[in-house]
Amino acid sequence: MKQTKKIRHQWEPSEVLEDIEFNGYTIKSIRHGNTGHVLFKFPSKAHNWENCWTMDLSTAKSNVSKYKLQMKSKEKKSN
Repeated sequence: MKQTKKIRHQWEPSEVLEDIEFNGYTIKSIRHGNTGHVLFKFPSKAHNWENCWTMDLSTAKSNVSKYKLQMKSKEKKSN
């Protein structure tokens, strides 16, 4: 009979880093516990402005700018 091998993972908790203020929007940032990558949370146009994570701060900032423009245009249309 073949024994199954038990895999042991050593997950570490993610570290919450300082928030970044950009263009009136707060970009959350964390350091991933397992990979050590720094991740930034931003609204994504590709996902209908739901929050997503990226490792690239410039991507997060550009999407925040697009999000702000979208919200301004919605306000003008509703008025």
